[in-house]
Amino acid sequence: MEAYTLAGFWHDQRSRCPDAQDGTRSRALFLLPVKTEAQISLTTGHDTAVRSRRDPSPPRRRAGAMQRLQKQLLPALRAAFPLPASHFSSRLLSASTATLSPTRFVDEDALVAACGLTGAEALKASKRLQKVPSNLDAALTFLAFLADFRLSKDDIAAASSRYPRFLHLKVDETLTSQVARLRDIGLSTPEIGRLITIAPCILSNPRTISRLEFYLSFLGSYPRVHSALRNNSSLLRRNNIESEVKPNIAFLEQCGLTTCDIAKILMSGSRILIMQPEHVKEIVACADKFGMPRESAGFRYALMAVTGISPVRVSAKLDFLRMVIGCSDAQLHIAVSRFPLILTYSEVKLSHSLEFLKAEVGLEPQYIVLRPALLGYSIQKRLMPRYHVMKVLNEKGLLKKDTDFYSMVKIVEESFFKKFLLPYHRSVPGLEKAYLAAREGKMFPEI
Repeated sequence: MEAYTLAGFWHDQRSRCPDAQDGTRSRALFLLPVKTEAQISLTTGHDTAVRSRRDPSPPRRRAGAMQRLQKQLLPALRAAFPLPASHFSSRLLSASTATLSPTRFVDEDALVAACGLTGAEALKASKRLQKVPSNLDAALTFLAFLADFRLSKDDIAAASSRYPRFLHLKVDETLTSQVARLRDIGLSTPEIGRLITIAPCILSNPRTISRLEFYLSFLGSYPRVHSALRNNSSLLRRNNIESEVKPNIAFLEQCGLTTCDIAKILMSGSRILIMQPEHVKEIVACADKFGMPRESAGFRYALMAVTGISPVRVSAKLDFLRMVIGCSDAQLHIAVSRFPLILTYSEVKLSHSLEFLKAEVGLEPQYIVLRPALLGYSIQKRLMPRYHVMKVLNEKGLLKKDTDFYSMVKIVEESFFKKFLLPYHRSVPGLEKAYLAAREGKMFPEI
């Protein structure tokens, strides 16, 4: 039967606590496996209190008892030693982690306090790091290294959440060489900092540097590369420039797309350039079925829409749209050619949007077919609140006769306020407040 020892050891904190007096030390806690007996040892200076006994209870009950004991001891220790929470191991490991050694604990409190992670994010990161030989000193060294790039706590939290292992990279072996290579290809310190937040794998994988260098050359500037990576960070992780990206660019150029068109596709987050060339040819053939000229912007949007959707799935989505809209093949062809991204929305969203537009607003299928972008807007945030505003203004005779629903929906929020809310601040009191409440999901009141 296996039990555990709760032990404490002193660790000098003078180098990390500027306000600490000389000789101030803190305590880190860990569990040690004991083969035959459960010992609970609490050491303070030279005084040691040890209570041991045989524990014949089942493993699950022992684990529960240990967890309750941990909850009682940690507050007491923190009260006795009032140092920042990040200097304590946040969690005494449960009875199931019998093989964990003191040098391989994962400090969740440190992740929360130093990196800005939420409790859930810290727990997730710590679980993923169970097999990584690391300690708090390594993480603090890494955070000190990041200080040169002026990253905010939110930036570090975002990078830690995306790639938890990067907190435990060795500064002397990995980071310095990677950063030097980034500087060699022309990135400034602020640009490297921005890059770390969206693609932290750049610090650990040497192959990502050559991929980044290619995208810098193709897109022409780091801000454009940053947009592409923000929308698709896998550009640096999972692709082969020579066998996938370059052949795909050459094929798309043969199809009539310009370098500028391909760059826009890349910055949109589309994965088409990092797919197998055979798959890209299938995507182009599928987009051709919509009848749009290859040099048109619509064809570019069609490529982005069908990327990642199999030809069978595209056919099924077209059948679904034909049924729920209640239109002919010719009308559906018009709708898709005007708004190819309609193919990317789920059947549930399309059904709810069409039901609202037809039953609540009273729009005819022909009206929707000619304005398919209506199906892409949020019902709660856009369609419903603006419909109620239109209804109130119509009832009071304040809306121009040539104003239709789509003209009210398509404009941006600032323009909508200036045109349909602010002019009626006195004549329709409470309209603006009701609109904002509806956007938050509340019922639109009677006005």
